[in-house]
Amino acid sequence: MISSRRMFVALLITALAIALPQLIRAQAGSHAKEEQQVIQAEKDRFAAIVKADEAALNKLLADDLTYTHSNANMQTKAQFIADVKSGAIDYVTMTPNESDWKVRVLGTVAIVNGTANVNVIDHGNNLKFKIRYTNNHVNRGGSWQMVNWQSTRFPQP
Repeated sequence: MISSRRMFVALLITALAIALPQLIRAQAGSHAKEEQQVIQAEKDRFAAIVKADEAALNKLLADDLTYTHSNANMQTKAQFIADVKSGAIDYVTMTPNESDWKVRVLGTVAIVNGTANVNVIDHGNNLKFKIRYTNNHVNRGGSWQMVNWQSTRFPQP
């Protein structure tokens, strides 16, 4: 006769064998949805930068943003938006290479790695270059906001 302890262990193992794959699929699906939300926030942010859309940037960028440009200049959200709005920094084009995106969601934080082609008029200097970047988003109240940006220019050919 099987002891009650062995029966409990057997039932527990059976229950885990049935439930665990479903939990893993549900978790993977949750991250896939969040990754898509972050990707959409990335697309919206790139478009807002080129359009100098202050309202969209205020929504997509966190108040505690640290924005480090590829020339090592660091700005706050207010400084970055002011420069974009005034045209001091005019992003003529800023085109992400979506096939390069790598998004990792870790709870309420997302890390994005990618590359983009940039044409910017920075205080009168027309610059064209490619960057590799890392940024971080935080989910606050159901919306993903970028809290950190760091980019590095690829060497010019």
